[in-house]
Amino acid sequence: MVASIQSLRSLVFTTYNRALKAGALTFAETEVHNIAHDGINYQIRYAPNLLKKPISAASQAHNPSHLTPPKPSLKSNPFLPPSPDLYVTAVSRSHCLVLNKFPVIPGHFILATTEFEKQGCPLTAGDLEGVLSVLRGWGSDNDDQTGIHDEAGEHQCLYGFFNSGKESGASQPHRHLQFIPLTQPEMDELWAKQIFDASPGENGIVEGKVGNLKVRYQSKVMYKHYFMKIHEGCEQEELWRMYSTLLSLAEYTLSHPTISADVVLREIDERWDSISTTQRPMDVDIPFSYNMAFTKEWMGILPRTTETVYVVDQEEESGAVVDGVAVKCPGLNLNGTAMAGMALVRTRKEMNVVLADPGYIARTIGGIGVPQQEAHRASL
Repeated sequence: MVASIQSLRSLVFTTYNRALKAGALTFAETEVHNIAHDGINYQIRYAPNLLKKPISAASQAHNPSHLTPPKPSLKSNPFLPPSPDLYVTAVSRSHCLVLNKFPVIPGHFILATTEFEKQGCPLTAGDLEGVLSVLRGWGSDNDDQTGIHDEAGEHQCLYGFFNSGKESGASQPHRHLQFIPLTQPEMDELWAKQIFDASPGENGIVEGKVGNLKVRYQSKVMYKHYFMKIHEGCEQEELWRMYSTLLSLAEYTLSHPTISADVVLREIDERWDSISTTQRPMDVDIPFSYNMAFTKEWMGILPRTTETVYVVDQEEESGAVVDGVAVKCPGLNLNGTAMAGMALVRTRKEMNVVLADPGYIARTIGGIGVPQQEAHRASL
């Protein structure tokens, strides 16, 4: 039985506000725009404070976005040990919770392993037990009994995500999963949640199966993806089986990019007896990039083909200047929040392009994964 973490919401926000007051974390103010296209909701945040000075040509060769410093090495591992000011609580002997030091959403926190484990290796049953503990603990807070304050009381929902592989938006090689608090209205707006709010055949929702697991996707979204329902009594072994199935779907999608998602489901289902008995090495990096999304009710996967997509040409001047240096348009570096329809835009020029054509952001974000052809045709 997976145990939940008592009063987790209150604990996270108490720690967050204390760390913010102490200067132990830096909250980036953003300008939020909610955009809808073809029934799919997007939340675009304009965050000019996250724009950084261009880096050297040598670094740019490995980082085409022209703005982000090289990814941290193990010597700068923020989880070994975690900062006392950012430490929230232990989840188990193998996992703990730590605040994100540079949040754009209040209360953004991380589930990290207490010993170094590689981000690129498969998630373990222990990782997924930690995910269930967090998701259930977040929902177990009783506002009246715990004296929970306004922020925690308002943010009753939790969205978790995991980035794995060089094209996934992963920024740290130490195993970690991330969680952002949401209000109920914000959760209700997520297109991923709406996949399970309607029946197959309604509003672009398609359902198939792999083995005895039901799988859904939204045919209006520009990239291929797959979701499964998490039932109330789900334990880590079952969640791990669901995760392994989603990995198989992602791998097959990336190796067969021209076939439709419904055909991927049928072909994996036909091969499931042999696929399900093949053990994936747990100490070897998965040879492709992907994002996972989690809530207490569902989980999903997004196979990734590229980390950065561009609203305008990447060599185009943005009009922004950082430390006296002109910055080119950096594009969107997307991670697992893309499955929530969330993206950060860092220059006003790019933000204006996005606001001028709601369909443009849908098509741009669609470039991060394997194209879903029916969605692309409908958007033209």
